[in-house]
Amino acid sequence: MSDLKQLVYVSQATRELYEADLARLLERIRPNNSAAGVTGMLLYDGGAFMQVIEGNQATLEKLYNVIIRDPRHKDVVVILEKAIARRQFPDWSMGFAEINDEMLSRVDGLNDFFSAKTCLKEVDAGRAIKILESFQRGSWR
Repeated sequence: MSDLKQLVYVSQATRELYEADLARLLERIRPNNSAAGVTGMLLYDGGAFMQVIEGNQATLEKLYNVIIRDPRHKDVVVILEKAIARRQFPDWSMGFAEINDEMLSRVDGLNDFFSAKTCLKEVDAGRAIKILESFQRGSWR
């Protein structure tokens, strides 16, 4: 039995992050994730983060403890944590998309949720996975 897990969380940025800030963040975390065997995807939408991380249980526990202490965000809420048989993002040391309302409105089946201007922090587990899968496939384009 594998101890592979997937964790999805949302959080609120403590300050506005610009493209250069996000690029620096990704430059730092991608090599670390690759070395630790962590895969996933990070979405950023106007001050809110949604991230899925995948890896073995011990590694994800350590990484999550780093994440909750990171001063760039607050109000970290886990919306999904589960054992998985295989990775959903096996080739991504950390995929990234800076998203907006228009992009989210193109995700099939989510128009009702985001038409009410609901933010990423209020997404349930099912919608979170749908959003992440859509951005992974590029089907929002």
